[in-house]
Amino acid sequence: MAAAAAAASRVLVMHLLFVLLVAVASLGGGETETRRRRGGRCFTRLFSFGDSITDNGNWLRYARSPGAVARPPYGETFFRRPNGRFCDGRIIIDHIAEALGIPFLTPYLAGNASEDYAHGANFAVGGATALGHEYFRSKGLDTHFTPYSLQWQMNWLKKVLPMLSSQQGMSDLMASSLFLVGEIGGNDYNQALFQGRSVDEVKTYIPDVVAGIRASVAELIGLGAKTVVVPGNFPVGCNPGYLTKFQTSDAAQYDALGCLRWPNELTELHNRALRAELAELGRRHRGVAVVYADYYAAAMELTADPRKHGFGGEPLVSCCGGGGPYNANLTAHCGAKTATTCRNPYKAVSWDGFHFTDHAYKVIADGLLRGPYAAPPILASCRRRP
Repeated sequence: MAAAAAAASRVLVMHLLFVLLVAVASLGGGETETRRRRGGRCFTRLFSFGDSITDNGNWLRYARSPGAVARPPYGETFFRRPNGRFCDGRIIIDHIAEALGIPFLTPYLAGNASEDYAHGANFAVGGATALGHEYFRSKGLDTHFTPYSLQWQMNWLKKVLPMLSSQQGMSDLMASSLFLVGEIGGNDYNQALFQGRSVDEVKTYIPDVVAGIRASVAELIGLGAKTVVVPGNFPVGCNPGYLTKFQTSDAAQYDALGCLRWPNELTELHNRALRAELAELGRRHRGVAVVYADYYAAAMELTADPRKHGFGGEPLVSCCGGGGPYNANLTAHCGAKTATTCRNPYKAVSWDGFHFTDHAYKVIADGLLRGPYAAPPILASCRRRP
């Protein structure tokens, strides 16, 4: 009897272990399936356009003298070397790619064959504008900056697409890809402001800049894109570079956070006009997700409450720079021999006075992926895909 009972007990235990293993495997499979749906099978490719906020190496390959971005300490905290990103580590597009299970994108100018763009491509170039050089020449402005405007980048996309698919498969390729258009447009205003034009004049550029962005988004939709994320511009009045360039003794020019009011008001005008145009495109194309990404609100949160996300208490001070109240000396940029770098970039919001740190970009990217700074969030768009 005792032997039979022991045998029965062993059978029961083995049965329970089998059930437990099946349950664990099932849970693991569910987690894997969730990652699969949110990862590479959500969007199979990622294409991005923009300026130095999004550039991951095109400027480095285009410019004869790329400047500080080609020298340490750029890239130090993640890649351990300069790599063309205007950052200490990863940028927003990198964090989005990681969340989607897509490898870091190849800069367009670094690729040669379809294999280089198997997961998408990054067309952004440091210094890029939404409008072409001819626009700025018509305003009497110097055009000694990158010619690779948004429309030029769109032309690059149209060279890549036939490398990835036949005409018959193009519809599926476009529908299964995520397109990030920007941010773009900030340099259209920067070029004029930094050449001494008044903010009142620059405000008159807004309809043209926004129309240029709208035209590219509409072109993407015409090519078959089903998910297009379009960020607005950042609050540059909180940018250490702007705070240094346009520093004034007039206290009324600053808000309660210490940011310059007029550049932020200019950005808000741009963003409102952009949102209105994107909303109209969304109404015209009901089957397409045209998503506005609120970079402005995301960056303002980092400025207003930096400690919420683990930053230090000086969000208006650049981590890497040449000194001054904002550590953004415009004659001794980050990477110069006389520039210094903070001990812990993770605690800094601004990297070099004009661009954010890896940590800040991660927080902003999370706001796009999970909300509240994109509606719908990118990952929510994934969950709705078949």
